[in-house]
Amino acid sequence: VHFTCNPGFRLVGPGSVVCLPNGTWTGEQPHCRDISECSSQPCQNGGTCVEGVNQYRCICPPGRTGSRCQHQAQTGAPEGGVAGDSAFSRAPRCAQVERAQHCSCEAGFHLSGTTGDSVCQDVNECELYGQEGRPRLCMHTCVNTPGSYRCTCPSGYRTLADGKSCEDVDECAGPQHVCPRGTTCINTGGGFQCVSPECPEGSGNVSYVKTSPFQCERNPCPMDSRPCRHLPKTISFHYLSLPSNLKPPITLFRMATASAPSRPGPNSLRFGIVGGNSRGHFVMQRSDRQTGELILVQSLEGPQTLEVDVDMSEYLDRSFQANHVSKVTIFVSPYDF
Repeated sequence: VHFTCNPGFRLVGPGSVVCLPNGTWTGEQPHCRDISECSSQPCQNGGTCVEGVNQYRCICPPGRTGSRCQHQAQTGAPEGGVAGDSAFSRAPRCAQVERAQHCSCEAGFHLSGTTGDSVCQDVNECELYGQEGRPRLCMHTCVNTPGSYRCTCPSGYRTLADGKSCEDVDECAGPQHVCPRGTTCINTGGGFQCVSPECPEGSGNVSYVKTSPFQCERNPCPMDSRPCRHLPKTISFHYLSLPSNLKPPITLFRMATASAPSRPGPNSLRFGIVGGNSRGHFVMQRSDRQTGELILVQSLEGPQTLEVDVDMSEYLDRSFQANHVSKVTIFVSPYDF
């Protein structure tokens, strides 16, 4: 007869006995004895061994991890983690199945190391999904956390309910006045600007008056002053906020004519770019008989501020009537959202 013991027990006595003719067995009667897993002191580096059903478990001191406390806990935490935080590496959950040990990890961790020396290491989702060709987890910054991740937005933006997207905070819409008296608040991507456009200084018989916070009008010219009549009749100021790296072409601004009911309107219009620091990023072109469009033709990377002056000249039967200038200031955000 051959004897074996169940897992967690060891055989004491011979593994085989033979029945003798006199009805007795050869040798000592074998029996099974519970194995003390902790008797061999399997836990290292000051770990405490705790007996379990057919297995043992090590309770590790601070700074150690692994099934036998054989690993040093991670001290250089992944991006977004806290240095010295052992939460990024944990002991696996193990079970004895048919004399074989099977270990697994919580969601967000992966099993690392060899059988018996395995440890659950945090999966850095930010690094994994930050590789080229992978979908973005976050609109802005991904912060790795033990077993998961979180998204953050830059200053001047709020995180939306989906936990991933960022939305600009409109500082100008708040109850508090963020700009000094006499200036106007313009919301921009992640911030704001306080502006106070001024009319050109008068010279000779030419002068301008401010008719609204963003428009100046030329005072009437003397009848015999041709140079005065060729200067802009109106000067308007416009402010736009754009994200970085918009894909052109994009229409940013439209300019159109409007005539008084009692006077015939111009039958010809000419549009053009007459100033600013745009360096070829824009073109001005007609979209219909009475409208011109300012079009972005080159991608812009922020942060930067661009100025472009566009004009519209009115003609009646090929005779010059008036000129209007729009000064457009464009605030480009550092971010592409």
